[in-house]
Amino acid sequence: MQSTIHRREIMRRLAMLSIGSIALPFTGSSKQQDPPASMIHIPAGMGKKGKVGEMEIVFKFESKDTGGVLGVWESVIQPGELGAPPHYHVKTDEFCRVLEGTVTILTGDTVTEVKAGGWHLRPKGVVHTFWNSGKIPAKTIDLSLPGQHAAYMQELATMFENGKRPGPAAIIKLEHKYDIHYRFDLLNGIIDKYGVRL
Repeated sequence: MQSTIHRREIMRRLAMLSIGSIALPFTGSSKQQDPPASMIHIPAGMGKKGKVGEMEIVFKFESKDTGGVLGVWESVIQPGELGAPPHYHVKTDEFCRVLEGTVTILTGDTVTEVKAGGWHLRPKGVVHTFWNSGKIPAKTIDLSLPGQHAAYMQELATMFENGKRPGPAAIIKLEHKYDIHYRFDLLNGIIDKYGVRL
């Protein structure tokens, strides 16, 4: 597996993201796609809220809102908090834009510190995880292409409602349902090396 991705490839993928809503109706199939039922406006601070551990999440666009193409949510990660166990996806690319604070992202063997204003791509097929390496809460916008990962995040958040914390069996059920493949064998090494918590 390739552990790094060149800047040119990142720019190509971001360009595809920005023109995707124009290009998609004209590619892949001669069948006419149904237009969205209506436009969607989400005012600042609005959206379905949830928590995964200490991480606060506000869901913005679900897969069903975008014909399966895109999922979008905002996250607030507390200092020292690991955002997810190490994992990879077979079909899903994840993009992150840091709005406030600093997020460190491990993709393969590459560690990247992303400060406010920075973007990062976690490409499919590469094991990754991320954590807040700063001293203040880090706020991010996260995008998944295709959008099914947003449904995974929503279902995971329901498992943490009312102070609950899911056990390994519940997490493994999600692994079989969604395009997520955990590498729990790497978790303790990351926690010890980087001084983070899950």
